[in-house]
Amino acid sequence: MHFSVHKLPIEFPLPPSIRAVVCCDLDETYIPFSDENKSLGGVAQLEDFLAAEGEKKGILLGWITGTNLTSALRKANGYISRSPNFLCCSLGTEFYWIKGGKLVASASWEERIRRSGYCRNNVDEIIKAIREHGISLEKQPDDYQGHYKISFYYQIREEMQRDFDWIDTLTSKYQIRVLFTKCNPAAGDPADCYDVEFIPRCCGKDEAVSFLMEETCLPKEKVFAFGDSANDFPMFARAGQGYLVANADRDAIKKHGNSLDKPYCHGILSIIEGIR
Repeated sequence: MHFSVHKLPIEFPLPPSIRAVVCCDLDETYIPFSDENKSLGGVAQLEDFLAAEGEKKGILLGWITGTNLTSALRKANGYISRSPNFLCCSLGTEFYWIKGGKLVASASWEERIRRSGYCRNNVDEIIKAIREHGISLEKQPDDYQGHYKISFYYQIREEMQRDFDWIDTLTSKYQIRVLFTKCNPAAGDPADCYDVEFIPRCCGKDEAVSFLMEETCLPKEKVFAFGDSANDFPMFARAGQGYLVANADRDAIKKHGNSLDKPYCHGILSIIEGIR
């Protein structure tokens, strides 16, 4: 199976009445990062369930991921047989509905960013000031860069909290949001690093959940979120129910307190089967 940015497999049935929204991280949650783990992913079982029961249960399912659009579609190519109903990529900065196997950019999401006053030049000024301050940031690979997202690695050092506090104060002056998240080597990140990511203040995985609640007029109790690492915690905080899959990052499980008994899509399916 091959598809481009403009054409995907047909999406899951769109319920005439949406009664639950399911938000899934991509790498190491919906799709195993390593090829050797893809046989453990359980995507076929999840797809079969949603094709048969999703419309009846009123389930709207999509991906909210840190990776960018090109990377998300490349990773899905040859692995999925049905597309999600929506795709929010580049750390919750770009939002697309999927209709008839085609990506449709959300006009209301774009308007949300326009109203925020986001300016890429402001991010460039922030990066310049950070480097002049003596803080070292390494730009991440292209898969983790987006139109409204610029991502770096920060090597952990003793001054980390002081550095992060200084960066946070600086970005607030420019109306830019900065996120600091411990890297997950299982998803291809280097060890002993943090993600440092600059996005519009109105964006992020948590803001994507809020947007979906506005679009569907559902309360948070009807929103389910699934992830594998600490960068999914903001999404969990906005959703009514947040779950780490069994294969999640060990540090994330310690902080969250628990994880599902099953990995990847098996874990997602174990919860959404019970949606009434």
